[in-house]
Amino acid sequence: MATFKQYTKKNGTKAWQFQSYLGINPMTGKSVKTTRRGFKTKKEAQLELNRLLVDFENKEFNRDDNIKTFEDLYQVWFKQHSKDLKQTTIQRIKQHFDNHILPKFGSKRIDKITPLFCQECLNGWAEHLATYKQLKTYTSMVFKYGILINLIQINPMERTITPKKKKDVTKKESDSFYTKDELIQFFSCLEQLEDKRAFTFFRVLAFLGLRKGEAMALTWGDFNFDDNTVTIDKTLVELQDGSFKVNTTKTESSNRTISIDQQTISILKDWRSHIRRLKLSQGIRENDFASSLVFSNSILYNENQFLYKAYPNNIMDKVKKHFPEMKIIKVHDFRKTNASLLFESGASIKDVAQRLGHQSTKTTTDIYVKVTPTKQNETINIFEKYMAF
Repeated sequence: MATFKQYTKKNGTKAWQFQSYLGINPMTGKSVKTTRRGFKTKKEAQLELNRLLVDFENKEFNRDDNIKTFEDLYQVWFKQHSKDLKQTTIQRIKQHFDNHILPKFGSKRIDKITPLFCQECLNGWAEHLATYKQLKTYTSMVFKYGILINLIQINPMERTITPKKKKDVTKKESDSFYTKDELIQFFSCLEQLEDKRAFTFFRVLAFLGLRKGEAMALTWGDFNFDDNTVTIDKTLVELQDGSFKVNTTKTESSNRTISIDQQTISILKDWRSHIRRLKLSQGIRENDFASSLVFSNSILYNENQFLYKAYPNNIMDKVKKHFPEMKIIKVHDFRKTNASLLFESGASIKDVAQRLGHQSTKTTTDIYVKVTPTKQNETINIFEKYMAF
């Protein structure tokens, strides 16, 4: 039951107020009453009461009053979302929010954020960040959680248009991997540097197609030199505090056992013998050599010392310094190189996907397998012979 009353303000003017019972708050079991003042007419007061009653029916009064801003909602969402995630994934998501999303959205009232504001933020990200689609996804997830807990009615980020990233037409596709001849040239450079560890490490990347973290987590027990295979079931990750941790692989399909070519086997055995000889020369004996790292910061200590994560980049910088004519690619592009050369050699897309640990061959074709000049020439020759007119 509502009561309406006209009253006189301090300045002598007349205004209307009302007092009304709205209902029972199901969260607390207590009655909800409200008093509102300052209306010019009784009709204005009645309209406001009607709005309050509708809001109460929509459970607007049952919202958590502690969640007012986007950052408030993010903190609640992140606590729930991160329960079953790996520490490295939590770390990466937090960086997205801390560096890009919260500076834009954090202080904004969650119920005042509009689709237009979201579009402006998304456009800005797209101009400068390759991860802008991920940022949109994570921001949207926070809004969706707000709808789930009845804090907001719509997801404003869903009412935006994702900008298309303009491709850099000046960058050649061949710059992202090595051809066979370029790879031969690269290993010639490493030989001249006389660095056995670097030579073996990049041989593993280029011929086995491992991710950098997978190669850094390898132990000698992962290799079966009887049947020339290696089992990949872990990866090395660096945490925010600078410490290292051996995690499970990126996905379930990343757990795999793959065959190794004879030359790479010989190089690995030579590297193993080199380590053993050097340790024996220093009087170091290991009871469990199988559990020791294949690549470590120092081979003169019994305790495993994980290879620092910048190591492969530093080797590439060293090659660039001593051999300025050598084309330099990103470390991860050795994985692309492996996929492309496997494809060029006649391997099927399915086989390449299995070796790389992909769940879907689409990932392999979309990201890793590049049609090399050799394969292009071979394709047109086959077509020409078939058509013959």
